[in-house]
Order: sequence, then C-alpha cells, then structure tokens
Amino acid sequence: MAACSSQREPPSASQPSVFPLTITRAGGIAGFHDVLVVTSDGLVSVTRKGKAGWRCRLTPEAARRLTTAASQVPWPRLTLNGTSASFPDDLVTTVVSPAGGPVRVENPQVGAAGPVFTELVNDLSGGRSTSGTCAPA
Repeated sequence: MAACSSQREPPSASQPSVFPLTITRAGGIAGFHDVLVVTSDGLVSVTRKGKAGWRCRLTPEAARRLTTAASQVPWPRLTLNGTSASFPDDLVTTVVSPAGGPVRVENPQVGAAGPVFTELVNDLSGGRSTSGTCAPA
C-alpha cells in the first residue's frame, strides 16, 4: 500500500525560495528609483537613480531579521495590488520574490514584514557609509 504511505516531501521542496528579494522604491516628489537585490547570504546590490551602484553585506542581525520577515509573507497567496503610482508624487515601495509578488510593502497581506523591507530601503538610502545594517562587501 505505497499509495497510503505517510512519507511526504519536505515542505521546502515544494515551496520556492524567497531569495533573491528585490525591493524597489520609486516615485515621490524627489523622483526616487532605488532598487535593492538581496541574496540569501545577505549580499545586497544597491542601484539608485543618478548614482553609481554598490554592494554591501547585511550584518548578521539584519540578515536574520530580513530572512524571518520574508519567510512570514504568504508569497503564493498574495493578492496583487497596484504596484504603480496613482499620482505623480506617489512614493511606491514594492517587493518581489521568486515565491511571489510584486506587491506593495503596505499591503496588509505582507504584514509585519512591510516595515522591515521599508527600514532596509531607508537605511541604505544614505549610502554605504551611513548604513547601520550593511557593511562593505
């Protein structure tokens, strides 16, 4: 009776990885266009409008916090909402993962992970030298 076997695939085998995460902040009066790509080992590639791109590595605490937040998002069940600006000065921050998205970080389905994504973008907006969560890679 192999069909009734209690053996199952490990949950992770059927669920796509949440990394790399791509967090994008666009719009606003200042005309932002910031893109962060974060890999599972904490390496962050930062691209900002009008600036040279750069890389850094998340501190162990920041990497743990981001990994925990990203793993709690119900990626496959997200109801996608508008990811473009409604008004010319609308500031939109979205996140996308191989597991799902894009979705605005303020979408209620993103839950407590939204502020974690926003804090990372805000921390890195001043550059590598002012970041408290990312060291030069």
